[in-house]
Amino acid sequence: MRKISFLFCLLAVGGTAGAQSFATGDNVIGLSFGIGGHYNVSSRGYSSQSPAIGLFYEKGMPWAAGPGVIGLGAYAGYKSLRYKSVDFPVTYDWKWNYTILGIRGAYHYEFLENLDTYGGLMLAYNIVSFKDKTVVEGGSTYVFSGSSASDIDLTLYLGGRYYFSDSFGALLEIGYGIAYLNLGLTYKFY
Repeated sequence: MRKISFLFCLLAVGGTAGAQSFATGDNVIGLSFGIGGHYNVSSRGYSSQSPAIGLFYEKGMPWAAGPGVIGLGAYAGYKSLRYKSVDFPVTYDWKWNYTILGIRGAYHYEFLENLDTYGGLMLAYNIVSFKDKTVVEGGSTYVFSGSSASDIDLTLYLGGRYYFSDSFGALLEIGYGIAYLNLGLTYKFY
């Protein structure tokens, strides 16, 4: 009996949340910038790296999800890392580019007004390219390019989008992907 009462309460809360921050039929696009990440290719450290840049689209689906909403969408992200060092007579110059293309699914539940909180999974293809432009003193240059580390990844993430108006908001996501922490802006349309 308690389980039925609890389920009824959840459905009642979902039924009264008509003005959710993310609802069935909503479309959201966004741009994010991330820091951190699970890419570790040199124990000496990087000379430079770009922030992780992500673009995404998500749509609220009409599938029953209890008091929440299921969203499906696409993601594209990019990050580059560079290691450059002079270790006479050799100048090392290595660069990695990561491009992630994925499909995301998330469960959205509004705990506070104007705050869309969610958790989800992303299935993505991580395209890795590597370029080695090492120069040896005396004029010889070694140039190598490759992409053998490309693979399929599964990412878990948690996030929140706070809407300043009906359409514009800010986002924060944590997870294991192109970056550990992403901050950005979103635009919602119907």
